[in-house]
Amino acid sequence: MSTSTKSETPTARLVLDEIIGYHLRRAQLRYFAGFAAAMEGLPLTPMLFGTMLIIDERPGINQSDIATALGADRSTLVRLIDQLEGLGLLVRRPDPEDRRSSVPTLTEEGRRVLAEAARRVRTSEDELARSLSAQERATLLDLLRRLTR
Repeated sequence: MSTSTKSETPTARLVLDEIIGYHLRRAQLRYFAGFAAAMEGLPLTPMLFGTMLIIDERPGINQSDIATALGADRSTLVRLIDQLEGLGLLVRRPDPEDRRSSVPTLTEEGRRVLAEAARRVRTSEDELARSLSAQERATLLDLLRRLTR
């Protein structure tokens, strides 16, 4: 006669500490808290910052390609662009190749805010990863990139 114990059930073998998603979420919460503290006095969220970085790195990029680069849907990107424009950090310029479209472009103030935000993010990321060696940090980035392909 076989008796079943709770420890033999599939859920009993699943240990929270071994779940990747659990650790990713905890790391995300820690990152967002550090990001918010680093951005004190600046009106940026991680998504707004990422949007600005992409626009700065790829002048002339269209909104569809920005959305793809961020992993966001187009309606989310429109909201982000509207926010940045409302803050005076970017303007929409007519796309010279497609008059129906516009190209988001950072304003002078946007470039100034982005430079300050980037400096703060570097410091915040160094603090977040302080327990990692340079090689471990590079490995972590590589692994995270592979998970998002």
